[in-house]
Amino acid sequence: MPRNTVGAQPDQSWAQDYYQPASPAGTWPAPPRAAKPTAKTAADHQPQRRTAKSRVDEWMDVDFKFGGSRIKRKAIALVLLGLPAPVPLFFMLPALLTLNSNTFAVSVDDTLGTGAEVCLFLCLLVTPMVTLTGQHWFVPLRRWYGIMMAATSIGDAVAASITDTFAGGVFGRVAGHVFELMGFFMVMLVIPIVCTSNPWAQRKLGKYWKRFQRLTYVIWGLLACHLMLLEGFGFESGNNGSGFAGDGDAIFHQRFYQYSACSLFLLTLRLPPIKRWIADRQKEGRMWLVWVTVAPIFALFLLGFVFILNEQIFKGIDSFTNNPSNE
Repeated sequence: MPRNTVGAQPDQSWAQDYYQPASPAGTWPAPPRAAKPTAKTAADHQPQRRTAKSRVDEWMDVDFKFGGSRIKRKAIALVLLGLPAPVPLFFMLPALLTLNSNTFAVSVDDTLGTGAEVCLFLCLLVTPMVTLTGQHWFVPLRRWYGIMMAATSIGDAVAASITDTFAGGVFGRVAGHVFELMGFFMVMLVIPIVCTSNPWAQRKLGKYWKRFQRLTYVIWGLLACHLMLLEGFGFESGNNGSGFAGDGDAIFHQRFYQYSACSLFLLTLRLPPIKRWIADRQKEGRMWLVWVTVAPIFALFLLGFVFILNEQIFKGIDSFTNNPSNE
């Protein structure tokens, strides 16, 4: 791993990944021609060296023959890593084709809602992995998972507006309860974000585009409110929290704690002091210390994410077979 790649790029939102210039050399003022090199001018150009590609990035940029044409290695890797994104929508496809209202009414929230959460976390995971590895070849996945999160959450809201039994018409079905109102706000925010995830919007919004895209973090926060209001804190009995039959774990079988376990790692690796500390350790050649330090919260992220994926897979398969589970 090259020494000066960690922390090379600021934390960006989904759509910015495709539209960065190939080299930022033109963004840094050159020293006067007559001036002799000094320590200050050398420091001014330090960020240019930090944009050097890692060995893995260079390897991923190599072309190879595939079906009579040439394609980059990273293109294949990105396709494979992006395949899970549309799976929640695929799970609901049989119910849509057969117009099975029972499947939509019972399990659409678990299938599409959980799928949107998975896509959001995978979208947010890209920046911490860039910070830790110094690699950038997988950055386009941030935009892809952001778009699929939007598609899945909008699909969830549309299905809920049609099949839920809450009183008050369409608005009552999608925002008649406080936990639903949090979900409604998330969908309202995700629509303009995904609509501006393109080069034209970036040009028109200029310096405000990045700030606008950072509304993704508001969605992240609203998701916490949505899950807390949906299930409480897991200590209730009956049909709330972890009170379902057969669920003896009041922590990781409860959605808010799964969310919290995943968010701790994602938030910590975004804090500027933490990113600077990691960059300093890399310059010292002590990345082993970074990995040892972040290992506990990364393990917690994996544990929470496995529980989310478990629910996504089993509830999704039930939806695909039109035998939805209401647990």
